Amino acid sequence: MNIKSDEERKSKVMKIRLNDREFAKLKQYTEESGLRSMSEYIYNSILATPIIELTDEELAPEKARFKEIADRINSIATLVNQTGKIYPEDLREIGQGLTEIQNKLAEYQEKMESLAVTPQTFKTIVDKAHEDVRK
Repeated sequence: MNIKSDEERKSKVMKIRLNDREFAKLKQYTEESGLRSMSEYIYNSILATPIIELTDEELAPEKARFKEIADRINSIATLVNQTGKIYPEDLREIGQGLTEIQNKLAEYQEKMESLAVTPQTFKTIVDKAHEDVRK
């Protein structure tokens, strides 16, 4: 008989709501992870999920550059509205600015995707989280 101490016993209950698609995905991930239940999968997901913090200080250079690009696009738009004319060099500048922003956003997305945990690697992360909790 497996008798757990008060410290080990899980007495708190949380409820979550999922739509059919979310539930199917949770069920699939649970099966692929090799864990016994969805509850165990959710619990271990919480333990294994890294928390990533980005400070305003870290993002300040990109935010400043994005503001420069946006300000320049706005000034070109103002001139176009005043004169009714747009010049090829202005279109190139807008295109370059938008490409720069798009590239930076793609870089952020790639970094975020590299941090994503797949069901295939989940079991290893869960085992490590369990070790850390036991210490």
